Amino acid sequence: MIIGHGGNMAQAAARAGLDAADITDMSSNTNPLGPMPGMLEHLKNSMDAVTNLPEADSRAVVQAFAGMNGLDSASILAAGGTTQFIYSLPRLFPAGKALILGPTYSDYADACAMNRVPVTWAFPEDGRDFAHDFDMIVKIAGDHDFVFLCNPNNPTGNLYAPDTIQWFAKKCPNTVFVMDESYLPFVAESSALTMAGTSLPNVLVLSSFSKIFKAPGLRIGFAIAPKGLKEKLETFQLPWSVGSLAQEAVLFAANNQDAALAYIEKTAAFVAQERKTMEDTVRGKTGITPYPGVTPFVLFHLPPGLKSQTVWEAMLQQGILVRDCANFQGLGLQFVRVSLKNSQANARAAEMLVTLATDAGMKGGD
Repeated sequence: MIIGHGGNMAQAAARAGLDAADITDMSSNTNPLGPMPGMLEHLKNSMDAVTNLPEADSRAVVQAFAGMNGLDSASILAAGGTTQFIYSLPRLFPAGKALILGPTYSDYADACAMNRVPVTWAFPEDGRDFAHDFDMIVKIAGDHDFVFLCNPNNPTGNLYAPDTIQWFAKKCPNTVFVMDESYLPFVAESSALTMAGTSLPNVLVLSSFSKIFKAPGLRIGFAIAPKGLKEKLETFQLPWSVGSLAQEAVLFAANNQDAALAYIEKTAAFVAQERKTMEDTVRGKTGITPYPGVTPFVLFHLPPGLKSQTVWEAMLQQGILVRDCANFQGLGLQFVRVSLKNSQANARAAEMLVTLATDAGMKGGD
């Protein structure tokens, strides 16, 4: 089992000698506004759903998701989180190889390793904004069977425009592009940015329900793919992979579509404002560099002499859990990621980063 992700509250609490309830989790990336209003109450009132098997192929849920997003349900599959798709996708190419645009979510490489699919990593030459030069990447992408691209990216937060992705995919028609759009709903006007519904035959989109609706424990995600890719991926689908309560959550959002879309819009506005405030608080202060982006988390490069493990430990002792990014391939010991929560927690985390960097500077590093 893969370890080293954010959100391990039990382990962090034990390490700090605190109760988990006393820790603000700013290491896992979910909606800072909390669950969609009314959803938890609906789930509490739907507990008897667990006494029956869920729909085996999640057909009603697929149709509900399609309706909310203006998509053709025939192009959609549902599973117990996008993770299930990530680990199934390399099985479509048993003798192939994958290209991963990093630094990015580690499960792409882990899924390939589990399925014995070799990986080529591509990293940006300029680490100041982590933006890839697609004119360079396209020269190697055509020699790979599929490409993992997180858009917007975790942990860097940068976003590529649909025109750029379409150009990339058209240049490599024999390569499958796996677009992980788990964080796209956090961006304003995301419906104009998604690759879901594209007519390109080599683009497959992954969409997370649980992140934007803050229900990661339910485990539900979707894959949107052209007919050929969908049929291949479907051969690895397990029946009943989406539990009864997860299905209820999707149906609740679909049955309250106007409220759900308003909640998503409100979230995007909150994320944009809080992200800017956090960046402004630390930018230019004692050498901390926040990377620009559009995600509900901010990646920080720490000044010389201040290591990510030191920051992680110090902030945890004060009841804030952040993400030590040392195990992201292509980053290193001077990067931390802070996921946005409420305004008070965001301000406290930013001020704590500045204090730690200031103290490290006064001590001359370690």
